[in-house]
Amino acid sequence: MAGIPASAVKLTIAADSLRKLPEGAVYRGKSGQANLTVGSDGKGNLVAEASCDSLQELVLWYEEELTRIRSETRNETSNDVQIEEKRPPNRMRTFMKGVLAGLLAGVLLTIKLYKR
Repeated sequence: MAGIPASAVKLTIAADSLRKLPEGAVYRGKSGQANLTVGSDGKGNLVAEASCDSLQELVLWYEEELTRIRSETRNETSNDVQIEEKRPPNRMRTFMKGVLAGLLAGVLLTIKLYKR
């Protein structure tokens, strides 16, 4: 994302004008991406609201990036997962292998001892 140029808005309003401001009326200032709205709430209080389009633009960009990355991550994990079934060892087969190995070892030892 390219850098967004800085913006600042300065609004000069006479205090007398703010006191006489009718309800619902506001003063607005805009410079580049910076916005400023000054008004009253009808109870004698001044209300100033400031916003910056560049910040809103950055938030939108980051939200889009986050969505894109999440989508890519979901696609990668769903494609890369391979299911491999593992069966438990067959106990009877293991037992028979052990018995045969023992018999073979016994026969070989017996032959070797008789040759001496």
